[in-house]
Amino acid sequence: MLVAIGFGTAVVMYGEQLMAAAAPESPPAPDPDGWPIEAPPPSATAAIVATAAPDAVHEPSEPPPPVEETPSTPLVVEQAEGITRSVHQFGKARGFRDGLRKAGASPDEADALITALDKLVDPRRCRPEHKVVWERTEDGRLHAFEYRVGITEIYRVERDSKGQLFGKQVEVDVELRQLAKGGHVVGSLGQALEHLGLGRELAGVFVEVFEQTVSFKKDTRAGDTFKILVDERYVDGEMLGYGDIRAIQYSGEKVGKIQAFWFKRNGKRGDFFDDKGRAMHGGWLRTPLRYDHISSGFNPRRRHPVLKRIMPHNGVDYAAARGTPVWAAADGVVTFAGRKGANGNLVALRHEGGYETFYAHLSRISGRVRAGTEVKQRTVIGGVGSTGRSTGPHLHFALKRHGRFLNPKSQLNGPGRPLPAGEMGRYRRARKALLAELDATALAAAQTSVAPEPEPAKEVFHDEGSLEL
Repeated sequence: MLVAIGFGTAVVMYGEQLMAAAAPESPPAPDPDGWPIEAPPPSATAAIVATAAPDAVHEPSEPPPPVEETPSTPLVVEQAEGITRSVHQFGKARGFRDGLRKAGASPDEADALITALDKLVDPRRCRPEHKVVWERTEDGRLHAFEYRVGITEIYRVERDSKGQLFGKQVEVDVELRQLAKGGHVVGSLGQALEHLGLGRELAGVFVEVFEQTVSFKKDTRAGDTFKILVDERYVDGEMLGYGDIRAIQYSGEKVGKIQAFWFKRNGKRGDFFDDKGRAMHGGWLRTPLRYDHISSGFNPRRRHPVLKRIMPHNGVDYAAARGTPVWAAADGVVTFAGRKGANGNLVALRHEGGYETFYAHLSRISGRVRAGTEVKQRTVIGGVGSTGRSTGPHLHFALKRHGRFLNPKSQLNGPGRPLPAGEMGRYRRARKALLAELDATALAAAQTSVAPEPEPAKEVFHDEGSLEL
């Protein structure tokens, strides 16, 4: 969907959007999740030196004719107050400049726009579906330009009082709509959430938050109930996805009643806390995404499904929808972000205590995630994909300490820290308001019939060896 932004609209930006996957170290064949943007380096064997007899006469070769760029057909054309506004798709290109030229920029305009966007747009992360917007005067002069990565990530170039071009990121107004829903579990929690008109991926929030308290595979029963307070994010009436999950509650015969409340400390990122103000998470996230199911667990003695021999599976594979945000499991420093052989798009982080984490097969890597960058826990580092040697969208999550792979599910489960005493008063007030909202949330009628859950996807395949960074 194309979002119309007024010529002078000032709005508020929400959240971090994913940018496209980093360009590979050597351009691979195109795959469903990415395409090489940079032109491949010339082959060393391409330069052939011809020798001739001393008396040979060489006629100078004429230079090739200049390549005429044919601008792409605009998707939308609008006119207002002497300004023509046209929208083009970035399309496949050899690089950012090539994409601008194909979208209608003159050589001088392309160079000026690249300079204006130098600190904002990473040209390696451009994708065909991105949008290019031109605003031109009646005589064809460039008035303004926009590069649209997505609905909420837009970069704009305008002229200053001296007529010079400068770039900025547009802040897009995102409307938050608060929902309060409750229901009964008949088949699975995911099905029950779908019955309420919510995304079944929200079931992953319950699993993630309560993983140290309850096993949703063993302890849940038909007839259990749940409640959730969640924000939906909208731009111009179109739902983009979910924002904060403000509180969740699960009640059951075996589980009892368990609750978690979202709270943002002063100057800190938000997290879930229990009724006593202790963080539901420890210093690590055991599951750095909201996933559908585990398609392959940690198994040092796994028999490889393709090669039919013992080949360690040194991580956990979380099957999830393509593009599902992937978070940093803990504070750390990026040591690698890019293409890595059979692992596809890979991010590697170094943490305190000799730990390293790896996130493989990403569809995209966040534009702000580069080698040497510091990231905080829950920073979005990429999106679930199927790049590299993989048979379906999933995240391969691996953990190392002092060079040895460990099982993330058994290692990253320490108790959470309590809130500082200075924060407890504000937390109690916030919890009281959320608890009242939970208590007032009615339970929807249970489903009368439930279709059987689809079979989990077969085990995905990838090459572990290339994780040895």
